[in-house]
Order: sequence, then structure tokens, then C-alpha cells
Amino acid sequence: MRHFGYLSVLCIPIIVIEASLANLFISLNIGNMSDSAALEALTNIFIPLLILVVLSLILSVALSGGSMIAFRSLSLGTSISPYQALYVALKKFFPLLWGNLLHSLAYGIGFIMLIFPGFYLFARLGLFPLYIMFEDKGAMDSLSDSWTVTDEFGMKLFVLTSVFLGIQIFFGLMGSIISLDLELWFLILATIVKYVTLMPLFYLFYSLYESVKTNQ
Repeated sequence: MRHFGYLSVLCIPIIVIEASLANLFISLNIGNMSDSAALEALTNIFIPLLILVVLSLILSVALSGGSMIAFRSLSLGTSISPYQALYVALKKFFPLLWGNLLHSLAYGIGFIMLIFPGFYLFARLGLFPLYIMFEDKGAMDSLSDSWTVTDEFGMKLFVLTSVFLGIQIFFGLMGSIISLDLELWFLILATIVKYVTLMPLFYLFYSLYESVKTNQ
């Protein structure tokens, strides 16, 4: 909470891009179109849509590593800015991209298996950006190290991850139930809730990594 402003600035670029994507889709009103009309509408906005999707991918990958750089900077009292943290992460974009894709695949499969296995896999593999950013390891080695290090803390991480990700899911379900999920203001709010809950979770992973390294 003490660094809420700093972390907000760190997340603003990806929040703006994701909100812009949501606004673009809402403006099309595809739900009321036929398949051919919807395809034509998407074709007409292909270029801006592609740009926003690529930017969203780049910034989300950068955030996974940049947040760890930011946490270390805040812990040590150094003066790195939020955007400098994202820039440092972009230098390791491809290992982070590969790690994020494998991480997403793992917990995505877990979500299909009644959701809770997805939370568990998200937690156990969640330290991978730290090994990429601070130890220059590849994606596979980072995921493997994360799984090994979190073995002792698996259940605690599972519970805490379930709480933070559960808030996101509950918020989205409530929006669907009361038919707000296609309202722009709700989608913006949902995006903000997503990153407000992700930052504490990322800090949990950072804290565990630093604790393990200190003990070693």
C-alpha cells in the first residue's frame, strides 16, 4: 500500500491497452451481427486490432519481469522508475515470452480440470520471471526451479493464489450475472481489479524468492 502510486504507474500502460481493446470490441457490437457481418467488421479494423493485441502481449510480458525489478528496487531503496523497470524486462523479452506461454499453458490446462489445479500450477510455477530476470536462466530452467523451490510452500501458495485469482473470477462472474460484462466502464474496472490483485501475488512470489536466496 505504501508504494501503491508507483505500482499503479507500472501497470497503467497495460491497463490502457487492454481497456482500448475492450472498447474496440464493444464499439463493433459483434453480438448483434451475423457471422459474415462480424467477420467483415473485424476485417475493417484488422490493423488497429493487430497493433493493440501485439502491444498487449509485449506489455504483459514486460510486466511479469518488470514488476520483479520494481520490487527489488523498492526493497533496496534504489531510484529506478516504473518505466525503467519495464525497459529492463523488455531486454529479456523472449525468455519471458516463452516462460509466460508455458506458464499460461500449464495453468490453463489446470483450469480445465475444475479450476483449482490451475490455481495450484499458477502458484508452483509463478517464480519463473525471477530466475529469468535475476539469474539469466532460460524459460524451462526457470519453471523447473520455481517448481522445486515452491515444493515446501505449495499448499500455502495454493491458498493465497486461489484468493487473489478467485477475486478476479468472482468479479467477472458477478458482471456476467447482472449483464454488465459488455459495459465499457465495467471492463475497465475489471482490468483494474485484475492488476490490483496480481501485484500482491507477484510480490508474494518475489518475497519467497528473496527469502529462499537469503536462507541459502
